[in-house]
Order: sequence, then structure tokens, then C-alpha cells
Amino acid sequence: MNTINIQYYKTKIGELILGSFGNKLCLLDFRYRRMRTSVDNRLKRELNAEYIEQDTNVLKETRKQIDEYLSGERVEFTIPILMVGSDFQKQVWNALISVNYGEVATYLDLAKNINNEKAVRAVASANGANSIGLIIPCHRIIGSDGDLVGYGGGLQVKKRLLNLEKKNSKLTDDEKYEFIGSRNKKFDFKFITAVKTTRIYCLPSCSAKKPNKENVVFYDTKKEAIKNGYRACEVCNP
Repeated sequence: MNTINIQYYKTKIGELILGSFGNKLCLLDFRYRRMRTSVDNRLKRELNAEYIEQDTNVLKETRKQIDEYLSGERVEFTIPILMVGSDFQKQVWNALISVNYGEVATYLDLAKNINNEKAVRAVASANGANSIGLIIPCHRIIGSDGDLVGYGGGLQVKKRLLNLEKKNSKLTDDEKYEFIGSRNKKFDFKFITAVKTTRIYCLPSCSAKKPNKENVVFYDTKKEAIKNGYRACEVCNP
């Protein structure tokens, strides 16, 4: 029998349950959510595994990155994840990942994203079945009327997370440029600096020589920088 290594972790948004399988995170969820049993049973069944309360390097790094996110110091997680579900659910979860920090979307937006506009209810169900919260950001989904909709951690937690992201996602390009070169890691992963002349992207704290302002373009995530043809800096290794 395989094992899913789990740990319970108390945070400012409630107690979480974390789980890793192999070297990937398969579970980051609220310990006492309504769908706890359903989610746990799916993971155990699909992975042919049982829960064992044991720490791993993946879980240690997950706790670290959760703390950084909740303190406003991180906007992008870099934990390897394992999605466990149907092909349709994985489609929806990948669409969720495309909703950037500080942004929101609706179930209809997700349905359109997967080219299945009529599947709004199925999309909502897949969203609720998400077992890797925060990293697969189901908290960024709102109703078509702009109201908050159900969340495993409760609507108050959802509102808190959205406010956290809103507060920490507003920097003008001038403010970003002034900050880069300071070697301060405060805004690492809150934005990415890309240099047009070298086609390289960096973290804001990079110790490399500060580029001229006219040669700089900013992205919210490194995925966007890569998509636009930039490669990672060898100095800061973003």
C-alpha cells in the first residue's frame, strides 16, 4: 500500500491539512471543511494509499511558502503539485491556476477558459472538489454578480485572502523600478523584472546591475515572462 504523508498546520486562516505523495504536494486544504471526507477518500482511492502522519521536505517547504503568502511576501507558489481527479476536474484546476494573484474570475469565466461555456455547474463542482487550496486558487472565484460564493475555509477567510492579495498587488511601474536593485526580498514573486536587451527575467531583489528604465518590462509571474520569450537570470535563479 502506498502512503500519503500528512501534517496538520495551524495558520492565521485556520488549521490546514497538508499531504505529499512521492515528491509532490497532493493536499493543501482546511482540516474541518464540509467536504473533508469526500476529498480524503478520493485521494486515497486514486493513489491506492493511506494517510501516514509524517513530515517530508515537500511539506516543510509548503509550510514556509504558506507563511510567506499569508504575510504578503509571496504571490506565486513554487511547490510541485499532483492533481488527483478526473480529466475534467484537472482542466478546471489548470484554468484556476491561470487566475493571477490579485485577480478574480467567475465560474462562467472558467467554463469559457476550458471551451465549455455550458458546463458552469460542473465547473463549480470541480472547483469545490479542489484539494490543493491557495496554490490552485479557488478563493479567487466569485459569483457572476460580484458576490462571494462558497469556500472550503468559509466566506470570511475567502474575503480575507482576496483583501490580502488586493492590498499587496498594487505597485506602479515607477514604484517597481525604484525598488529593483535594492536587494530586498520583500517583493520577490510579487512581480518579475524582464530586460528587453538581454531577454532575461529576474526577481526584484536580484544583485545584478540595475538596467536602464527604458529597457525594463514588468510581469506578474515568471510564467508570463517565459511566455513572452524571456529566460531566467543565472544570478538570482527566479
